[in-house]
Amino acid sequence: MSLTRKGLIAITGTTGVGKSQLAIELARAVNGEVINADALQVYKGYDIITNKVTSEEMLAVPHHLLGFVDSSKEYNVRNFEKDALQKISEIHDRNRVPILVGGTNYYIQSVLFRKSLIKNDDYAAGAQSKLPDESAPVERAFEISKEPKTTQELWEELKRTDPVMADKWHPNNRRKILRSLEVLHATGRKHSEWIKESEDVRNKEESLRFPTLLLWLYADKDILNKRLDDRVDKMVERGLFNEIAQLAKDLNDTSALSGSSDDFSLGLKQAIGFREFEPYLKAKATMFAGRGVEPMPETEEIESLRKSGLDDMKTSTRRYAKRQISWISNKLFPECRATMAKETKAYAFILDASVLEHWDSSVREASTGIAKRFINSDILPDATSLSPTAAKMLAEIKDKPSSLLAWKRHYCSICSKTADEARDGTAREVWLSGDDEYSQHLKSRQHKKNLRYRKRVAATSCSDSLKGE
Repeated sequence: MSLTRKGLIAITGTTGVGKSQLAIELARAVNGEVINADALQVYKGYDIITNKVTSEEMLAVPHHLLGFVDSSKEYNVRNFEKDALQKISEIHDRNRVPILVGGTNYYIQSVLFRKSLIKNDDYAAGAQSKLPDESAPVERAFEISKEPKTTQELWEELKRTDPVMADKWHPNNRRKILRSLEVLHATGRKHSEWIKESEDVRNKEESLRFPTLLLWLYADKDILNKRLDDRVDKMVERGLFNEIAQLAKDLNDTSALSGSSDDFSLGLKQAIGFREFEPYLKAKATMFAGRGVEPMPETEEIESLRKSGLDDMKTSTRRYAKRQISWISNKLFPECRATMAKETKAYAFILDASVLEHWDSSVREASTGIAKRFINSDILPDATSLSPTAAKMLAEIKDKPSSLLAWKRHYCSICSKTADEARDGTAREVWLSGDDEYSQHLKSRQHKKNLRYRKRVAATSCSDSLKGE
């Protein structure tokens, strides 16, 4: 059975890796239409700073949710989820394949999965409403007894009444211990039971909306960083400064009318380059003020600010790419892999775009072949077989934790010290948060040093005992 009418292809990856090009090539190959999933490219205009694909580059492939929101408006993931699902339905009705592409990965995730990342589900609206207000001062919201208790005493009480949660919280984390006790006191049920009920509901809802092919377009860090730096330079050549100046003027005019504050986390102000070049543009505007078109004085100072802004923009772009990789490898891909373990309609592949000379074979041909098999419900290749890079990265991506309750603290008896063992006479317990942190601790130099010390002490003690006999 063909998946054409109900399937979805999603392309993710860092900024500047070539996602738009791949989406267009795939759309031409599989009768598809592109849906933009970039939080900034939804806005009208400012094509340079938002790196929109040009009409010429689209090659007549239909694009949706691109440049349709006024720059003065706010647009969020809830708006996007609703609009994208509508477009997907329309594309399916035309017997074509929707191709979701963009670097705003939580936008992509909100569409792929029935469980939204930010909205409350029925459980949150129902069962969670029965819990005490977490924002209230915990010390006042929960009175365990009339007598004040130490944090250790509170933890011991939690250990007795809800050992699962006690194993999760550090014995010194008074607020979290109180929170769990407060839930028990206010509802008559253990905090761990509420969490399990919530997860049971979410696990039922945490499924894909569509048969999904997820393609992660990846490039080696050093190679990508060089491309990103070069792209910033090209943006400057295309008129980046004029566009940022116009954007600043438009947003300032809007702010003056609405009384809104200067918040770089909203709308187009999030665009990399806007914040970085603000000092340069302000200084330049000050120099021009009241001078008409006279030459600007202190050009060395202005040029210094310009160069600083350029360096900052390149640095910010590289950092953004790093955050994108972190989100994909730690959230999006593990989420898909967890779904793949339960459903047969989810597929995820990594395409190596490090060497542009190999794009046709490593990216275009590989992705087209996979997409056609996906659409025709044919057997797909092993994801690790695409390239050594894919095999290496897939081996390193950690699976999504099975549940919050599966996470627990670990106590290291090797590195913990009693008062007699400590040089300053102060006992010290070493606790690690979760399996990953515990695993890293076991590999650490300090742990290995303490382990050798413990073995020497044990050997000496054993030797002394034998001599005594």
